[in-house]
Amino acid sequence: MQANKAIISGEVINLSQHKNKTWIEILHPDIFAQSAPFKQIKIDSTGKFRYEAELISPCLCWGIYNKWFPFVISPGDSLHFTIDANIWNDKSRKAISKEDYIQISGTIKEDYNKIRKFQEWASDSLYTRSLRRSIDEATKTKSPEEFKNFISKIESNTKSIIEKFGKEFGAGPLYYDILNTENQFRNLDDLMRYWWSNPMMNNVKTEDNELPKNYFSFLENYNMNNRNFFVLQQSDVLKELLKLYLFQDKELREIDFDIRKNKENANVPNSYFSEQANYIDKSSSGITRDMLLYLFTIQNFKQTPQNSSTAYSAVKDFIEDSYIANHLHKEYNKLTLKKKNSSTVKPSEHTALDSLIDVNKGQILYVDFWAPWCAPCLYEMKPSQKLKKKLNGKPVQFVYLACRTNKDKWETAIANKDIIGINVLLSDEDYQTLSKRYNIQGIPHFLLIDKSGKVVNQNAPRPSNKNIETLILKLNNAKQNAN
Repeated sequence: MQANKAIISGEVINLSQHKNKTWIEILHPDIFAQSAPFKQIKIDSTGKFRYEAELISPCLCWGIYNKWFPFVISPGDSLHFTIDANIWNDKSRKAISKEDYIQISGTIKEDYNKIRKFQEWASDSLYTRSLRRSIDEATKTKSPEEFKNFISKIESNTKSIIEKFGKEFGAGPLYYDILNTENQFRNLDDLMRYWWSNPMMNNVKTEDNELPKNYFSFLENYNMNNRNFFVLQQSDVLKELLKLYLFQDKELREIDFDIRKNKENANVPNSYFSEQANYIDKSSSGITRDMLLYLFTIQNFKQTPQNSSTAYSAVKDFIEDSYIANHLHKEYNKLTLKKKNSSTVKPSEHTALDSLIDVNKGQILYVDFWAPWCAPCLYEMKPSQKLKKKLNGKPVQFVYLACRTNKDKWETAIANKDIIGINVLLSDEDYQTLSKRYNIQGIPHFLLIDKSGKVVNQNAPRPSNKNIETLILKLNNAKQNAN
């Protein structure tokens, strides 16, 4: 693979009327990203902004300035946006359309506009919250075969709509290639998650939930080694596939669990990394294999940095793509340099959460890590407020720790969603410290902290899960009995 820069620049007009709206966010595919790669771009005092993205294929991207807006860009492209800051006066839920508040100029092919038009329409008519809720419900209630058929119908329906929309607007190959790839990986992500999310939703241990041997046969229908297009969901699918592979062998699975739980103190035999690398190599091929080996190694760099040399040595000779191999080598060099330059005295890791725990001794804390751009996070806010009302009078504090966002979006989301509780906007440093401490792989993520300030569940159920109320009440009763 090869990467090339794409330049995204622009200006915001009428900024003087919205002086505190000085950030724009860009979301674009990044196969090396460990989480949703939102890039915050500062708008200067004259209303100008500029961002350089490293891309390896044409891709569908999203910008956020009060509202979401889609655009397409290729490596080597240069796009220029003119955005009207009065978008902040628009209270509708719809995405920005080109005709309303944004104009795009630059090296744009005709297909790009057709893709944008489809995505603007789809965000209001196709990819809706009701569809997401129906997929979540099907994940919980349907058998493996029923769920596969359910997702297959969604994918076929979306594909037919893409075809119809494309014919109506006279779209070319790029339109179909990008949108069909997006559609495939969006549904593949849901299919991959089923093996662990179904038992989780039904309070069953994942290892006790046996799937039919042919469940993952759907992987044969997807081109996992497509070098021409990379989409946002692709990174999520790769992480799910890696999770599945690490779960297959019981002995290796126990070591992986120990690593996640104990990190620096985990008991990791040297053979673990070579055995996992061999398993991934035999189970996959091409770009998929190389990316899984990359993700596996990066994961272990973070979790057990003391084993970084062993992990790197175990995988480096398996990776064939030079672009991926060089990227991993750079990450390994960064880690090695960091070790050499690290001080013998650890910097303080006291965070905003630690301060909250200190001043709320005697209270149970139910902690929610969330962000205004995270749809599953926002979905949990209504159940969270209902749970808060049910527990009214009990010594329970609901703590909402917003992360990876700015103050304006945080305050707007609190007002719109009526989020009542202890609201804190985490600094990037605090979030990084806490995510490492509690192994936060994604948001929403919940912690349960007892009255003494001890974290008793660092992966607590969501508010929509009925078990959380029982856990909180048991925790409260246990402390009362102890007193």
